[in-house]
Amino acid sequence: MKSSSKLRITQWMIGLVALVILVTVACGGAAAPAAPVAPAATKASAAAAAPAATAAPQVMEKAKSARDTATVVTEAEPASVGAWSEGCSAEIHSIGCQDFVSDYITWIDDRNDFEVVLLSGFESYEQMAPDRWRFKLRPGVKFHNGEPWNAEAAKFGIDYNADPTNASASITWTGPIKPAEVVDEFTMDVVCGAPCPIYPRTGIFTDFQAPKWFQAASEADRSRMTNAFGPYRIIDYQPGIHTKFEAYPDYLPNENFFSQAAVIPFITHVYRSEATVRAAMVATGEADWVADIGFEEAEKVPKWVSGTTAEVYTLILDTVFHPELKKQKVRLALAHAIDCQGLLDSLFQGRIKCWGAISMEGTVGITPENSAVREYNPELSRQLLKEAGYDPVNSIDVNTRPGSNIRGLEIMEATVTYWRDVGVTSELNSWGDLAKAREVQTSGCGRFYKLDETFKDKLDCDQRDPPGPYFTSSHAYEVATSNEILDQQRFNNSRMNCSNRSSRVCRRDLQEQAKAANAVPAGPERRKAMEAMLDIAYEEVFFIPFMQVEYVYGLSEDMEWQPYYAPRLRGNTMSFTK
Repeated sequence: MKSSSKLRITQWMIGLVALVILVTVACGGAAAPAAPVAPAATKASAAAAAPAATAAPQVMEKAKSARDTATVVTEAEPASVGAWSEGCSAEIHSIGCQDFVSDYITWIDDRNDFEVVLLSGFESYEQMAPDRWRFKLRPGVKFHNGEPWNAEAAKFGIDYNADPTNASASITWTGPIKPAEVVDEFTMDVVCGAPCPIYPRTGIFTDFQAPKWFQAASEADRSRMTNAFGPYRIIDYQPGIHTKFEAYPDYLPNENFFSQAAVIPFITHVYRSEATVRAAMVATGEADWVADIGFEEAEKVPKWVSGTTAEVYTLILDTVFHPELKKQKVRLALAHAIDCQGLLDSLFQGRIKCWGAISMEGTVGITPENSAVREYNPELSRQLLKEAGYDPVNSIDVNTRPGSNIRGLEIMEATVTYWRDVGVTSELNSWGDLAKAREVQTSGCGRFYKLDETFKDKLDCDQRDPPGPYFTSSHAYEVATSNEILDQQRFNNSRMNCSNRSSRVCRRDLQEQAKAANAVPAGPERRKAMEAMLDIAYEEVFFIPFMQVEYVYGLSEDMEWQPYYAPRLRGNTMSFTK
């Protein structure tokens, strides 16, 4: 079956386009943005359309910018600027190891019906078998250090991303991948470990680095540099101070908006944890673009825009290692103890609605039933705790970090208070060290894949002590967990999977069910299979979601930029008008 670099999702025209192109520009005291429009009215899959033939990409005309430098500000400093190093994440502060410097296999074009488009390293693809996709590479592409891009280099990246024990591996999106096969100098086959009917849609985090450089570099050097072939390259990284980028002069753009050549020659990335400080920086001209300032700071900046993030702010419950959270009734009691909508109304002036699923509305598998908000019912919580035999000696703590989400710390503080009110012993751990916070998150079942090969057959996570780097139960940890592919496959492979380092769910029956669901071709049957997975997640209360996250960005008066539907920033989509 032939496939396109553009998997059309025509049914999303009404619902989802309204959600993710939610952009309201305010100058001075302009009105607040409209509430997000939910895409669930359309039950279309993010991969629902049958693939069509591809066309070789054409080069789009280079845009122009009126200024040569820009400063962008995020709330957190990246733990690393190495694309394959521990600490490089899908969060927006990781632009230095991801979206500024890397070109992936594909990108989802939210400006054009959520089509899947190829970035600069690829020309076309074709499905050869249920588990095999053939990619034609683009000649002439070079890595930032000058190494050539070819099928051998592509294979190196595919194989690295297929190892679940590697940092920043994209296997949680793609599913299991066998070693790639080189067909000729510019042709490569990706061979999945199981049928992979939506593989191109899942390639949005499969990135590449110069193989010779990477193999020769030390771990320290790998963490301080990414040698990819994206539109910008790193020219100066000083931890704690800044990362500086230069437009890559040998970048080969193609016809889609996200593969255009960069027009701002130099961009500096700095970090400030307080939203008020970020807003002040753009207000005074110290910065040109700042992330996640919240609605309260929006009126203080020259211009602001808001947009969705494909993220749901969620508590991940440790159903494996924690003696009380292993009990479904305890988990359900915790959910019913929280006045989610009342809390959000008090923090966001009624702008944000509570949400009951781990993935955003419109994801393949989401239904009104498995995304329903739990009733706030403290009496029911107390009754469930009693029935479960909850022992207050076993504290159920919350792990968070300052600045991870606007008002996130207040949300977690309130959650602990709600739990204490129904008789749960609970403390709040706020990790100011981003690396330490990631240790808490990544001490999940997938760690055993590297520590003990027998785990792959046993899947006996609950019979083991928690692995490193945290070496203890995570209790509950917060995360704004994203799902840019808009398909439950993302969480089948990650938060509900024994092989993922961030997973606190490990059940053999779910492993098999998830594998079968991932293999179903796009369409009604795939929706049913994914709905069944999300129904289980809802009934078992693996997660306590709070809201679909919306970001507010501050811009300088002359900055031209529109938010993506996910919290990602491509520097080549920015320009100045004057």
